[in-house]
Formats: sequence, structure tokens, C-alpha cells
Amino acid sequence: MSKKFWFIFSVLLIAAMLMAACGPTATQAPEATEAPAATEAPAAATEEPAPSVQGTVTLWHSLKEGEIEGVSATTASFQEKYPDVTFDTLFIPHEDLRGKYETAAATGEGPCVLIGSADWGPALFNAELVADISPLASLEFLQTINPAALASVRYKEAIVGLPYILKGVVMYRNQSIVAEAPTSFDDLIAKAQAATAGDVVGADLERGPFFAFAHLTALGGGLMDEDGDPVFNNEAGAEWLTLLDRFTEAGPAEFNNDNDVNLFKTGNAGIIIDGTWNLNDLGAAIGEDNLKVDPWPAGMSGYVQNDNLYMNANAEGNDQAATWAFMKFMLSPDAQAILAENNKGFIPSVAGVEVPDRLRQEAVAAFAAGVPFPVIPEMGAYWGPAETAMKSVFEQGADPATVLVAAEEAVNAAIAEIRGQ
Repeated sequence: MSKKFWFIFSVLLIAAMLMAACGPTATQAPEATEAPAATEAPAAATEEPAPSVQGTVTLWHSLKEGEIEGVSATTASFQEKYPDVTFDTLFIPHEDLRGKYETAAATGEGPCVLIGSADWGPALFNAELVADISPLASLEFLQTINPAALASVRYKEAIVGLPYILKGVVMYRNQSIVAEAPTSFDDLIAKAQAATAGDVVGADLERGPFFAFAHLTALGGGLMDEDGDPVFNNEAGAEWLTLLDRFTEAGPAEFNNDNDVNLFKTGNAGIIIDGTWNLNDLGAAIGEDNLKVDPWPAGMSGYVQNDNLYMNANAEGNDQAATWAFMKFMLSPDAQAILAENNKGFIPSVAGVEVPDRLRQEAVAAFAAGVPFPVIPEMGAYWGPAETAMKSVFEQGADPATVLVAAEEAVNAAIAEIRGQ
């Protein structure tokens, strides 16, 4: 996956309805069952049976081959526990999925569950097309979820979905070139310089905004506040730009291109910064035994993203109960382990789930120090001003503190447009 296209979303509004399942004509809420008569205490404790759940879970997705197998296996495991729940799944190409869902849900219909990007959540919630699941989710359940992933589904005091899979930016190392993980940025520079020889560079670091914003948080600063307003125009912001400018001390530095990845794949770069979506390709290129996913050095970090399970705001009755049971099950340790076993690219969003291979274990550990990717609409205001400020420093030697002033003004103007002010 080219890093230039990481943020492209398709918003196609399709007039045709594909199916209806969770609209106002859904089945009525399940009748309350009579409480069992009191009996004497049993001689030995017995496992409490799973609560009775029935209904139909309709699910729309755009999962690719290699991804759908994990969800299918998890669905089968769920039905063993809840045999009265049936499933109706539909594949829709990714470029059409969101638009078709919006059209269906806006007319009171559509699937019970949508599997989609975390970036869709705020807009779907604002349009009242996905449900706030916070009344259904216990604190104990929420505490099992990766904190960065959970933060991405919190919006306007609501929880707009459940993050069932993680992905994000990590630091990769070819340990045949750089034998030990760096513990700080200065240590990274020293190790990279020592490993540079001939056609091999010790590091080739990406510093485009998507791959670099999280370092600002690791330095004690921040990009925006909880409302989306900028907070980067300060000493921490200047320190951040200075850090990025020093990337060239470790080797060549990139800006929104794949030169670093290509160099790494040929065995000519020791350390790069890239996404976990390239984990398997990098391992195949240089050999899994040579590939390491390192913990972030002090003062550095990467964005953690996720794909979500969304509940249709129209879901009700038995179908809503079955949908919530399925969504919650998908984030159980057992289900996450099934997903990991059946999808080599799956990285669990739930703490304590063992994945079958070392590289994904290392990615999980790296995500523990990751930064949640902001999914609010205001995020769109930051890319252009940030690129302008960064290039001014990297290419023209501009003063970091000066360019941050101009960047803040540009971001505020763009945010005003987004908010319609």
C-alpha cells in the first residue's frame, strides 16, 4: 500500500438500496423470561450458561481475501455460543461501502453492523446513522481495549463504534544491518551512522506529516486539543520540527514517498518508519529473521489506527441485542485470537491476546506507546499548513518558531471553513 494514498476516502452516495434488516420493522424486543424457582445451593459451582440471544445480524463489509476468513471463523465460533442468532453478510467494494451504507441507513434501513474505517465514525454519528454504544458497554469491557484505539471511537461524549483491529506507524529495523534497537533519538543517529557503508545506509526516515505528527506528542506537546483546535505553536512544536530536521543526521530523509521502503526491501537500509500494513511484505523481502519492529525510542512515536464495528442507529429489538452480543464477542480474547490465527495481518485491539508470530507481538508492544490518530473532521485542516511549515524548515532553513505561527493561522482559517464559521 503506497503511503501517498493512506488517507483517501470514498464518499459515493448510491440511490439504490441493497437490503433492509435493522430498520423500524425489525423484530420486537425479546420477551422477558420467567425467573427460575429458587433451589437449594448446588454441591459444586457450575458455569453460568450464556444468556439467550436470538435475532439476525446483517453485516456489510469490504474485507479482502485473507481478511474475511478470520471474520467467518469468528462468526462460526459465535454461533456455537449463540445458536439462535443467524447472519446475513454482504461484500461491497470499499469505494462504494460508505456511500451505500449512508443511503440505506438514512432511510431507516441498512445492515445491523458495518465494518469500516475509524475515520468514518464522527460523520456517521453526526448524521445519526450509527448508534452511541456507551450505554451498552461496561467499564470493565472498555478497559480491555487498547487505549489509543478506544480514544479514536470516543466522540462528543459518545462511543461511536468498537475498534476490532489495529494498524499504524512503527519503526522497522533490519537487524543484520543495525544489531540493536536504539533507545533514544541520539542513539538512533549514532547507530545509523555506524552502520552506514557503501550502498547501505543505517537509516532512511520518513518525516511526512502522517508519519511525523505523533513525535510531537512523544515530546510532551500535542497537535490539537480535544475540540480540534491547534496547540502546536509553542516550545514543544519548535522542538518537534528541530527533531525532524535532524533526521538527515541519521541518513537520507523522505517526505511522502516510498524511497525508504524500497531501499529497506533491497537490504540497503537499516531503520525506517512505516505502517504495519507492510509488515508481511517487508518480512518476505529481507527475511523474517532479520526484521524487527522496535519499541519507539524516547521522544518518538507513531499513530495508531483501527477499523471499527459500527452499530446501525436503526437497530432495535432482537436484532439489536444479537448485534451487540456479536460486537462484544468480536473484542473478546477468544475471538481476537481466532482472528489473529486466521489473518496473518491481524493485530489485536484487546490487551493480553497472544498472536502466533513474533513480528505481530512486537507490533502490539510498539502500539502500547502509540498515539491515537485523530478522526475528527478538523484533522483535515492540518495537512496543508503542516507540509508548508515542514518544507520551509527542511528545504529553506526557516526558523521553526516562525513557521509555526503562520501554520497556526492557516489551520485556524481552515477549521473555520470546516465548521462553517
